[in-house]
Order: sequence, then C-alpha cells, then structure tokens
Amino acid sequence: MAVFVGLDCGGSSSRVLAVGSEPDDILYQGQSGAANLVSTPESRIRRNLAHAIKDCPEPDFVCGCFAGLINEQIREKAIGLLREFFPSAELRAEPDYTAALYAAPGTDLCVIAGTGSLVCSRSGGKIVKSGGRGYILGDEGSGFYFGRDALVQFLNRRTEASPYLVNTVQEVFGSLEEPDIVAAVYRGPSPATVLAKLARAVGNDAAMGHDYALQSIERNMDALAKVIVGHILQHHTDQEEVRITLSGGVWKAGNHFKITLEEKLAGYLPKRHLQIAKLTKPPLRGAVELAREMNHGN
Repeated sequence: MAVFVGLDCGGSSSRVLAVGSEPDDILYQGQSGAANLVSTPESRIRRNLAHAIKDCPEPDFVCGCFAGLINEQIREKAIGLLREFFPSAELRAEPDYTAALYAAPGTDLCVIAGTGSLVCSRSGGKIVKSGGRGYILGDEGSGFYFGRDALVQFLNRRTEASPYLVNTVQEVFGSLEEPDIVAAVYRGPSPATVLAKLARAVGNDAAMGHDYALQSIERNMDALAKVIVGHILQHHTDQEEVRITLSGGVWKAGNHFKITLEEKLAGYLPKRHLQIAKLTKPPLRGAVELAREMNHGN
C-alpha cells in the first residue's frame, strides 16, 4: 500500500497528514509551529518539522507546501529539508497557496488571508498568483494588518479597549504593559505571526460595533478587493461568472470580513457574477492531493 504525505507549512503553524491508498484512509496527523522558508529561522523550521512528523509512517510520496517558497532556489532548499526527514520518498515542494487551491476543486480563484495574503488561480496551464509580497511590501487584507490595527487601538486607547481585545492581548503577550508588548513584537522571529494572532479581536469588536474594527475591515478588505480585481482582469478576462474560494484564518475570525469583501467586489465588478464561499476542506488535504498526483504521473 502506497503512503502519501502532505505538509501545509505556513507562517503560524505546520500541519502534516499521511493517508493510504484511499483518501479517507488516515494513517497519521501531526502539527507544530511555523515553517515559512523566508521568515522562519532554518533551525526552527527543522525543529518544527521534526515535531510535526514525529510518528509519521514511512511515505512513498511527499508534497510539502511552504509559505515563503518564492523561487526555484528556495524550492531546492525545501526539497533538501524534506529529504532530511523522508530520505526514501519521492519529493515535491510547492508554495503553500497551491495546497489551498487543490483543496477547492472546481473553484476559479482562491483568496488566502492568514498571517499573510495572496490571490491565486489556474491560468494557461499553470498556477498564477497576485499579491503575497510579505507584510512589508504587500499582504493586503492579511491577519497581520488586522492584528496591527487591534494592537495599535489597545496601545493608543487602552481605556476604550473591549474586554475581548484586552484578554486577547494578555493571552498573546502575557502582559498588558506597553514596554513588554513592544519588546515582544520586535524581539520575536516573526512580528507578522505574532500580530496576526490578534485578528480575531477585530472580528469580535466589529460584531460589537467598535469603530476602529469596522474601519480596519473596511480599509483592508478594500485593499484586498483591488488585488482580486486586478487578478481577475488579468487572468480571467472573459469569465462572466467567477467562483472564488476563501481560505485562511481571517475568514474564521468573524463574518464582517467576508461580507465586506463581497460588497467591495460587487462595487468594483458590477457586471460579473461572483460566487464567494469559504473553503470547506483544510488546505492540508490539497497538499495530500498533490502528493497523490505524483503517483498518477508514474
């Protein structure tokens, strides 16, 4: 029996799934910390991967889908990391967004908004993307930006902060004191990962009617909508109907994110029929499908 392993390695966590010949024949599941090939230190990636696959059975085919896989040189680095843990398997490394796209068969376009953000789809026989330049140069509508807005609100208007926001800050930083919080943000290996943990507070506060949260969602969803519109006009020019799948932690943080994005897109593309739905399968399932695809090619 062939064993297929998929890895979904992002800026916040890494997940592993091993299955047998049938997709529902689950042999192993594991999880650990971040494994972004650009922003996570290599020693930490190795440690997290080792923990995630600790009791994984020996696989025949492995596909690792990694955040930060931005060029062929980094792809080779990813293959090298996988080879350390799976020396006998056939290996494949892809960008993490590929896993989300494969987990949504039938979709035209996948919008990922987690720690970072990007838009991807199939076009001309290949997978193309827009956005995803990282939190310094892009990542519109990502958890990082929402989390930053939440933390700035807490630091600037602490007496007005909701109990949910206060509790979330305490949970993430272990302190409510500004010097401790600022030091933790800049001292950590990935500020984007830390701040993205506060995105759920924006979703909660928006539902409660807090102006800062509603304005944050309005502003950041508008920026993300413009990336999506640009992608559609470039890669899906002639499609009157476009099926869009939403993947990532932002869409789990509250209904206002999806509702606002739908409103923005309807305003920018009034003549297109857009079907927008959240991803129903975890991207990890897409990584497994990519591993299974390797077997089909033999």
